[in-house]
Amino acid sequence: MIRVGVLRGGMSDEFEVSVKTGANVLSSLPSDKYKPVDILITRDGTWHVNGLPKTLEEIKVTVDVVFNALHGEYGEDGQVAQLLEEQKIPYTGSTAVPSALAMHKGMAKDAFRRAGLRTPAHMLLEDCRDSTIVGKIPEKIQELAFRVFKSIPPPWVLKPAKGGSSQHTYVATTFSGLVDGLARLFPLGNDLVVEQYIEGKEVSAGVVENFRRERKYPLMPVEVKKSGRYFDYASKQDPTLLCPSSLSRKEKEEVTELAEKAHDILGLRDYSISDFIVTPRGVYLLEVNNNPGITNGSIITKGLEAAGASVKELVDHLLTLALGRKR
Repeated sequence: MIRVGVLRGGMSDEFEVSVKTGANVLSSLPSDKYKPVDILITRDGTWHVNGLPKTLEEIKVTVDVVFNALHGEYGEDGQVAQLLEEQKIPYTGSTAVPSALAMHKGMAKDAFRRAGLRTPAHMLLEDCRDSTIVGKIPEKIQELAFRVFKSIPPPWVLKPAKGGSSQHTYVATTFSGLVDGLARLFPLGNDLVVEQYIEGKEVSAGVVENFRRERKYPLMPVEVKKSGRYFDYASKQDPTLLCPSSLSRKEKEEVTELAEKAHDILGLRDYSISDFIVTPRGVYLLEVNNNPGITNGSIITKGLEAAGASVKELVDHLLTLALGRKR
């Protein structure tokens, strides 16, 4: 039996989503092939097996491979990948440097632009952690708001440069709304990305490597029906997903082609999900999730179902890829 450590939880705002992904992975492990080892990282960063705190060195001797079901910072930005690499533990998903690149929206967007991919106009606001002044909006925020206002036409989307599931994301339509959004985000102590809001169909498309005898297997695009102006965190917990989507054949082909290109540009491994806005003027690439959630009703689950595949099939495939890299 192959011992599979399923790594879930973590220290990011996406703790709950990660717990659900991990639970789905654990229940999807073929029982005749794998022995599950549930590894929970609590919010304070402590690793646990069967409720007992363990070091990674102790865990190493109890597993043959790790399924990384963490989301957000620490699990998805390359930190855990680096730790597993150092311990020579094979794991699913991308390596450390590509993970860090995909996780940082500003750097990823710059990589897309250099490769000629269309992405919304954006501005990276770096090192914001020292800019909060208690009791009033700092002068620096006003200055940055003017810079954004002069460079990018409204509306604007404001979000942390690192993060997922649309956590702490704001849409501003006026200058005062832009200032307010910046003031809300600065205390989080992160680099920020401000990008032009593009109106259109919100679509996500997955790529799975070496699946069904294809080097890059494209999952069918999934259209997200928004209850509000954009696909925010609340919407992502109970989304309305359409697959097949309402895209034209040409649009579907472009989206799947761009998802594969984005995966390769960032140097990702195993699988990913890319997010797009589809407009009459063209397709805009927003960002790429290098460790997508595999919960019931998630985007990747919907794409798998449309392809006649299952979560169990994907989990087995990803573990097979990881074990094939074992040293």
